[in-house]
Amino acid sequence: MNGKVVAGALLSMVFSIATAEARGPYGSINVGNWKGGAFTNDQTGMFSHCVAGANYDSGIYFMVMIDQGSAWSLGFQHPKWSFANSQSFPIALTFDGQSPFYVQGVAVGTSLVKVPMPTDSALIVQFRKAKAMTAFTQGQLFQFKLDQTALLLPTLANCVAVVKQQGVANVRDFSVRLAPKPVATTPPPVGGSLRPDGPQTLRRKCRSKPSSWRRISFSRPRCITRES
Repeated sequence: MNGKVVAGALLSMVFSIATAEARGPYGSINVGNWKGGAFTNDQTGMFSHCVAGANYDSGIYFMVMIDQGSAWSLGFQHPKWSFANSQSFPIALTFDGQSPFYVQGVAVGTSLVKVPMPTDSALIVQFRKAKAMTAFTQGQLFQFKLDQTALLLPTLANCVAVVKQQGVANVRDFSVRLAPKPVATTPPPVGGSLRPDGPQTLRRKCRSKPSSWRRISFSRPRCITRES
C-alpha cells in the first residue's frame, strides 16, 4: 500500500468518517516529501477531504488534511501507540524554536491523534512558514523537519477547490506555483539625475561667489554661473 492510500485511510478515521472507509487517492499531491490526493467517503461516494502525509525516521506518519468544509487538521500516527478512543491530552507545538502553541490532541482509534488547526489562527500561519516543529506530550518530545509547507497548504486548498469544481473523476495534478518574490532595485546615486538617457549632474556652491550656484555637467565640462 503506498503512502497516499495510507494517508487517506488514516485521515478518514481522524476526521470522523467513522462508519465508512476512504477511497482514493484521486489526483496527486507531490510537494517535497509530502504525498497525497483527494479522497471520497466509500459509502456515499461523496468527496470528503484532501490529504498529504510524510514518513519520519521516528516511525511517525505525519499528515496535513483539509476537509470539504475547508477545516484544517494535523494527524499523527504510530503503529506502537495505544490510546483509548476519544482520549484527549495536551500537546505543545513549537515552530523554529519560537513560543509554543498549546493545543488539544484527540485520539481516534488506538494509534492515531488529531489536532485541529483553525483557518485564521496563528498556529496555521506558523506552520506554513516554519522549517522545523517539535511536539511535546506525555513526557515525550517528537521532532519534525517541515518540508515546503508554504507550498503544501496552498496545494491542499487547491485540491479542495478543483474537486468541488470538476469532481474527483476528472482531477489530476493539484500543484500550484507560488508568486515570485519581488526583485529589489538599486536606487539611483544621491544627487544625480533620474533620467537614464541624460547627463548626470551635481550642484555645489561656488567658492568665488557665495551668493551664486554652479552646475557641473559631465557631458560638457564647464561651469555655468547663475545668480541667486
